[in-house]
Amino acid sequence: MDENVTAIVPAYNECENIEKTIEALKQINGITEIIVVNDGSNDNTYELLRKIDNIKVIHHAINKGKGHAVKSALSFVTNDYVLLVDADLKNSALEMKKLVESANKDRKSMLVAIYPKPLNKGGFGLVKTLSQKSLYLLTSKNSSSVLSGQRLIYTDFLKQINLPDNFGLEFKITLEALRNDITIVDIPLNIRHRETGRNIRGFIHRGKQFTNILKVIIRELI
Repeated sequence: MDENVTAIVPAYNECENIEKTIEALKQINGITEIIVVNDGSNDNTYELLRKIDNIKVIHHAINKGKGHAVKSALSFVTNDYVLLVDADLKNSALEMKKLVESANKDRKSMLVAIYPKPLNKGGFGLVKTLSQKSLYLLTSKNSSSVLSGQRLIYTDFLKQINLPDNFGLEFKITLEALRNDITIVDIPLNIRHRETGRNIRGFIHRGKQFTNILKVIIRELI
C-alpha cells in the first residue's frame, strides 16, 4: 500500500504504555502520520507525549470519551486512510503492519484486527451478545469483530459517520459499514492489551461499555 495512513491513538491515563505503542507504530512502513489524543488524563501521559518527536498531539483538559477523541483527531488527518489504535498495545502495536500491508485501493472495505484468546477470564459475554444481536436486528447482517478497537478504514467514510462520544464507537462504525456495503475483512493479529478481569474495575468498564452501546442502539431504533 502507498504511504497514506494516519494512525489515531486515543489515550487516557496511558503513561505506562503510550511510549512503546507509538515507538512500534513509527516502525511501520505506510504510516506517515500519528495523531495521539490525550483525553483528559490525570497521570503524566500528556507530559510524555509532548516530548515525543514527529507526532501530532491533541489535548483535552477533561475526559470526553474515546469516540470524541477520534472525532477530534479526524479534523487533522491528511491521509486517505485511518488506522485506529488502542494506546495500551505497547510493542504488540507493531502487528498493525499486517493491517496496513493488507490494505489496497478499495475504498469499500474495512480491515479489522481479531485478537488472540484472552489470557484471563473476562466478563460473561453480555456486551458481545448485545452488540452482535443488535447489529443483526438493525442490518440483518453479522460481524464477528464488532468490538475490535483496531481497524483500518477510508478516511472520508469515517468522517461521514456521526460517531458517538464513548465506547459505542466500534459498534457504530461496524453498523454504518454494513449499512453502506463496506466489506469487513477480519485479520488475526497477535496483539495484547490491558485485559479487564472479573473484578470491580473490570465490571465497571464493561458496564460503561454496555451502557454506551445500548444508547447507540436506542438512538438507532427511535
